[in-house]
Parts: sequence; structure tokens; C-alpha cells
Amino acid sequence: VSDPQVSPDGSKVAYVHTSINHEKDAYEKHIWVIHRATGKTEQFTYGRGRDSHPRWSPDGEWLMFISRGRQTGGNAQLMVMPVAGGEARPLAETEKKIAAPMWAPDSKGVLFLSRVWTGEKPESDVKVIRRLKYKAKGDGIVENTRRHLFTVGLDGGEPRQLTDGDYDVDAAKWSPDGARIAFVAWMGEETSYNRFRDVYVIPSAGGEAERLTPGRHVITDLSWSPDGETLALVGHALRFRANNVDIWLLPAAGGEPRNITAAHDRTHRNVGSDVRVEAPWPGAVWSPDGGGILFMTGGLPTNVYKIDVDTMEIEQVTSGRNVEGFSLSGDHSVMAYTSMSATSLADVWVRDAEGERQVTHVNAGLWEELRLSEPEQYKWVNELGDEIDGWIMKPQDYEQGKKYPAILQIHGGQRAMYGDVMYHEFQVLASEGYVVLYTNPRGSDGYGEDYAASVFGHCGEYDYDDLMRFMDDALERFDYIDPGRLGVTGGSYGGYLTNIIVVKTGRFGAAVTCRSITNWYSLHGTSDNQYRGFAKEDSTIAYPWRDTDAVLRISPVHLVRNPTTPTMIIHSEKDFRIPIGQAEEFFIALKECGVETEFVRFPDEGHELSRSGKPRHREERLRHIVRWFNGHLK
Repeated sequence: VSDPQVSPDGSKVAYVHTSINHEKDAYEKHIWVIHRATGKTEQFTYGRGRDSHPRWSPDGEWLMFISRGRQTGGNAQLMVMPVAGGEARPLAETEKKIAAPMWAPDSKGVLFLSRVWTGEKPESDVKVIRRLKYKAKGDGIVENTRRHLFTVGLDGGEPRQLTDGDYDVDAAKWSPDGARIAFVAWMGEETSYNRFRDVYVIPSAGGEAERLTPGRHVITDLSWSPDGETLALVGHALRFRANNVDIWLLPAAGGEPRNITAAHDRTHRNVGSDVRVEAPWPGAVWSPDGGGILFMTGGLPTNVYKIDVDTMEIEQVTSGRNVEGFSLSGDHSVMAYTSMSATSLADVWVRDAEGERQVTHVNAGLWEELRLSEPEQYKWVNELGDEIDGWIMKPQDYEQGKKYPAILQIHGGQRAMYGDVMYHEFQVLASEGYVVLYTNPRGSDGYGEDYAASVFGHCGEYDYDDLMRFMDDALERFDYIDPGRLGVTGGSYGGYLTNIIVVKTGRFGAAVTCRSITNWYSLHGTSDNQYRGFAKEDSTIAYPWRDTDAVLRISPVHLVRNPTTPTMIIHSEKDFRIPIGQAEEFFIALKECGVETEFVRFPDEGHELSRSGKPRHREERLRHIVRWFNGHLK
């Protein structure tokens, strides 16, 4: 269950229900609606389409959603359906993805983003690359296309393109009176080289865009105050690479943004999980009177907070469970959000005058069939004296007095975090008889900017030290762990740290490294975001040709000397974030050193294999991991 959306009058909640069609090896998505007064839940959309992103019209008469696969070719379609009943009909269809659709305040039109060709559509399948940022995780090659702003009327027809040029629009919102649209983009020279983004305002009927900001902030989202006088911006000022994403206020007439959440020292990010379908981030949500802003902050757990825009005092709104995403009724008397835990998938919760309560239980039957391991959370202390969260999961057939093999799980990011959410992979390993251990080493989110920034320039060093100290602490604390049967695994940056462990120590009996970094030098020019030209304003970034020693010093393939850990390497062949060449380099290095190594390659998958890959591939990946650990630790 995902993306809960409260109707303007608070009487209903729409949400997305996703299931797996094993026969088709695909996901099916439909919109469902909860009637809050009765608790009745009913399916709203049917058919072959993958329906998502439900949004109520301000007048409550229509429900808009994005559908894929309804027509031959499977192009993205923007659909509307009368709430009172009737057939869904298309508002707009585009060749590329439709993103972030938003109703006009008068319910008579919709604003959305979509990619368009910057020139004539190529007649050949040969790609001619001229732009620095020419590929993107999830989109593939994006050369010769840009993301621009469109509007379309409730009656449909040809969408009207409002922006045009060699730049991307990243976010857009209607003004309260519907006369203007504010959007985020960078229109300066060398658009691919710059991480900064500005706020522009354009008449909703079309016309010249006016820039409001001074070009010194990284802005990812924005929202208008109810009186249209102020814009709340979500972003940061790029002081260093571990900036918290904060909320800034900007006069709608332009000026210098003012950070109002700096004292909070937490960022806007969700706790990682491999079973999250989607959790659209609501950004900064103004209260109806304009005196406060609601927002979500990543922490342990993630919750909804409200800040007073005058006093900058912050209060916690939700009651301590991990919130995935939220929406509100027109008067904010009703809030809906999804929440998951370490032993349950996401369900819809409602917060109103009666309190907070769970209103869907879509997997209740599943939980009756499964035996799950409940993680035990505890604190351990790193070498700097920081108290850090750790978790341990016992095997599901745990017997007191017996020793068990243990597997250290390492999160990616590196700026991410573990918390009270489900990881299917962890439960699978616990069901196979393993103790599962995980923590948030230096570089993780959830502990403030300084903690997150502490590893820059020391990747694979300070975080590695924390992980080794964490394991030492766990072995001393939990006598049921067998120190002679330890495994380690992780994905992305977690895979990188797994590689670091493989080349630095022989204490682990087996390793599985997934979609991992092995060579920072070659990653620079092959990843969709690890090249450094777009961040010239950040002098801390190392360039391979300028800072060769610094780059190689933290690269696992450069540190290979006498590795002994049997290692499985898992990688997707269409990974644009960490291209498969990284895995190929490490595989050859380990094989040439005589290490027992397997290389598992997944075709037609990208960086998100473990989270949103084809169902059968996700299952097969887990079977390979289990096979490898069972073969070396049991």
C-alpha cells in the first residue's frame, strides 16, 4: 500500500495497491478508496493499467491518476475519473513519463512535467552525445531530451507546453489564485555542470519566466503560502556534500531565502527498505492559516513535524511510528499516511479528532502464515564516543545455548540509514538460520550533518572502523553468535564497504557484494552522477586526473593484496548509477588473486534490482545470496 491521499472534505482516502502477477512476472497497480466514516474499502480502478499517483480535484468531483499500459504501446497517460462513478478517460498521453501532476486551484486544469525532444526526434538509433549529463538512473540515455512544464484542461485536448529550452524543470506548483506557476530550474550557462537551482515564476497562461532567487541554492521542491505572498523551498545551500535538506522561506516577489529548520539538524529522507513500493515525499505543506508548515524528517523513526514560521518552534505531529508519506484534508482536520515496521508492510493510517489508527490491513492473512524475526534495537559506542543505533535479529528457530552464524548487513548511500522498517532480505536470512546484524556507521543519516559529513575524504576508513567496532561489540554482547562463521553483504555504497572489508580483513567467512563501487577512478566518467564536473563549486571533490592518490587510496581494486574471503558479486547489466564495469574489475582482480569468486549478472535490470526489479529476478537474487552463505557458513 502506498501514496495515501485524503479527499478535500476528509471523507475518503485514496491509495495505491500494488501486487505481483507471478505469471506475467510483473507488478499490477490499482487505486483503492477508503470511506472514513464506515471503514469500507473499495477498488476504484480496474483493467490492465498500472495506475498510480491518485490526486483529488480541489472541488472533490474528480480523481486524477497516472496510468501505464492501458493502451497499446504502454505510454504514460494522465487519466481522470468522476468520484461519483463512471468511466476513466484520458486527459493527456505522452511519449515520455508524466511526472508530478497537480490540479489547478479551480479544478479546471492540470499541471505536469514530461520530457520532450530538444530538437527533431532522431530517425536513427545511433546516439550522438554532446551534454555532460546524458544518462540517468531509471531513465537511461536522456541526451536530446529535457523535462518541461505542461498544462492541460479538464476536457483534455493537446497539452500546452509552457517552458522550452536547454534546461530541465525539476518541480512546479500553481499559485493559490491559479494565475501563476512557480517552478525550479537552472537556466544559466553550462546547465549540466551546475547543481544550483533557481525559482522562477511564469504566468499560467504562458509567457516570460521571472527568476526569484540569487542562484546560490540547491532547491528540489517548493510550495506557495495560502495568501500567495511566500514560497517555501526545500533544499540546501551546498556548504558541503552532507548538507541537510531544510525548509527555506522566500518572498514571492523575490529575494534571499531564509532557512527556518537549520536548528533541527535532520534531513528530509526516508529510512531504507527493500519492500517500499513508492512513497511520494509531500515536501513543505502550509497550514490553512499560513502560520505553520508540516514536513517529514528522516530519523529513527521518520515522523511528521510542524514548524511555526514566525517563532521557528517545531512540534512532532505523528506519534512515533515510521511515516512513509502523508496528505491532509482541506482544513487539515484529517491526515492520512502510510507506515511500516520491521515486521509489517506499509498500511494506511488516519489521524483525526479521534486519534491515530490503522485503517487498512491488506496483508493480515500473510502475517498469520509467516514466522518473522523481531529486531532488537540497542546502542553501541564508536571510537569517538558517539552512541549509535544497532539492531540484531535472531534466527527464527533460535534455541538458547546454541551458536549461530551471523551476517553483517551494510546500507547504501552512504548517506542513508537503517530504522524500524521491513527488509525482506533480512527476514529471508533469519529464516535460513542466520543472526542478522546492522547499524548506522559514520556517514549515515539520522544523526546530524557533522556525523554524515565525517567520512568525506575518508570513505572506507572511518565507516569501516565503525563496522569493525560494531562487530567486536556484538560478539562480546551476544554469546549466541559463532565468531568463526561470519558473513557480510551490502548494496551500492554498502557493497563498496563490503569490498573494503574483503580486501582489508579475513575475519569474514563469506561476502556478497551487490551493485558495488570498486574503483572510484573509473566510476568518475561512467556513472550517471559520480562525475564531478557538475559540482565545480565543491572544492572537496576529488578528480581522478588531479587527485589520483586520494582516489586510488579508497578504491578496493587498488587495495587488493592477499584477499581470502569467498566473494559473490551481484550486478545488473543496465545499472547506470554504478555501471557493471565496476563489478567486472573486482571479479577479475579477485580471480587473479586466487579467491573463490562468483559473478552473477542480471540482464535488463538497473540499480534498483533488489527493490523494484522484475519479481522473478528479485527472488533469484535472494536465492543466490542464501546459496552462497549456506555453502560457506554452514
